[in-house]
Amino acid sequence: MAEFNFKNLGESIHSIRVKLGISQKDLASGICSQSQISKIETGEISPYIHTLVNISERLGINTNHFINQISKEHYEFVTQSKYRVREHIKKKDYREVKRIISKLEKHPSFQNIEERQFISWHKGVCIYYLDHDFELAIEVLKAALDLKDSIQATEQDIQIINSTGIIYGEKGEWEAAKDSFLRAQEIYNKALYPMDFSILIKVYYNLSKIYYKLAKCNSALSVADKGISLALENDSNYLLGELLYQKGFIFAERGDVTQGIYFLQQAGAIFTLQEKEGYIQLVQDKLAMFRQ
Repeated sequence: MAEFNFKNLGESIHSIRVKLGISQKDLASGICSQSQISKIETGEISPYIHTLVNISERLGINTNHFINQISKEHYEFVTQSKYRVREHIKKKDYREVKRIISKLEKHPSFQNIEERQFISWHKGVCIYYLDHDFELAIEVLKAALDLKDSIQATEQDIQIINSTGIIYGEKGEWEAAKDSFLRAQEIYNKALYPMDFSILIKVYYNLSKIYYKLAKCNSALSVADKGISLALENDSNYLLGELLYQKGFIFAERGDVTQGIYFLQQAGAIFTLQEKEGYIQLVQDKLAMFRQ
């Protein structure tokens, strides 16, 4: 279970308060006594949750930031390390991912359940892409899902299931891939707290591709539409170009070339804004092919 470090919280509140140029008295006004702020900053006492919420609001900081300071040692290190790993995953630089996680695995900040699960998740991914061992990769990913203290599934659980589905898909096991993405979607929709919408967009995108592989074009288009709607509702371009490309490609492949070209052009516009050269070329190639 998580260990609580109120010294981290106090240091964080102190640092932000000083940077904002406000006194302990100003921070405490209407919330608690100045002496309480002093003791919170030195880690002598822990604040009540309503006190922490009020302090967060006055400092203009999301309360979750401070909660993470309490529950995780070296929070900034953990956050930045995870970000680095995920950025290399996006680049498909699995050798660098393996190098980083091999170091993080021994680090004191990565010994709690969530961080150990993160390491195991990326080990499974690296095993598949570097060692090309499908069975072991799936075994490690399934074991990663079992590493948990929480009763309810977390965002990280959904991401692990999504990675599992991607690997099943790349192996050509379409039904297993579909089941993984449907499971991820169900967990997201049943969550009792708000989750990052981009996780669901990613699941929709991957599920749409699998439905296409299973020759279920209507389902593929329906799921792609859900992803597009979710992105637009959140004023996000995350995977928007890819989803529009998916939609255009399916329309064109099944004979509705006019609709296909329309969505491919929209995808191309998004990719141009994002400066995704490889995708821009892909769209141009498809447009040239379907216009013949």
